[in-house]
Amino acid sequence: MAKYVVAFEKWVKEEKLGFVASHYDGFAQGVAGKLDSMLIPAFSMLIRQGTACAVEGDIKVAMAMSILKTISGMGQLSEMYSIDFNEDICIIGHSGSGDYDISRAKKPTMKIVDVFHGKAGGGYLTQFYPEAGPVTYLGITQDRDGHFKFVVAEGVNEEGPIFTFGDTNMRRRFTCGAREFCNKWSEAGPTHHMAAATGRHIDTILKVAKIFNVPVDVITR
Repeated sequence: MAKYVVAFEKWVKEEKLGFVASHYDGFAQGVAGKLDSMLIPAFSMLIRQGTACAVEGDIKVAMAMSILKTISGMGQLSEMYSIDFNEDICIIGHSGSGDYDISRAKKPTMKIVDVFHGKAGGGYLTQFYPEAGPVTYLGITQDRDGHFKFVVAEGVNEEGPIFTFGDTNMRRRFTCGAREFCNKWSEAGPTHHMAAATGRHIDTILKVAKIFNVPVDVITR
């Protein structure tokens, strides 16, 4: 794995890559299977060093991760996992690579699993543990004319039980409630991924959007 990580670091340096979006569809076996199983911790190392690495070929969320990493020091890949209507919270997180710098509640953990995120194949999973408190989400999407648009929201990460199968996931509460948040976020037309960072960063994101001349949908604060 150390050789694998060093090889990726060399590749990123030689190609001067700011962010990467990857996807593997299939079941790798033999040497290819071993290499594929180590992709997540390797990408997690790159994210900490400042190269945003996203899964499922989503280059737009890699851009969002890079922006949050620049302005807040962290950029965690996320998506909507589930909704707990009884607790009125959203479970948000993602399988795969993540940002060490968001894991302030405790040290990251790594597991070996047979299958991750419902896809064929398995390997190493890295789980990160954000501290309780404010959190900001940034999604990058496109309108019907192909122009970029930011979708942002602020909420609160709460203490409580989370999934323990090796994925980074968080209990998020929003001022408008879980149901209304999901409605408003979906109506903005985002991709199903977003970047996350602890703290409140919408004001800074609005300044970034002004520089880039990109419209912003603010969902909740």
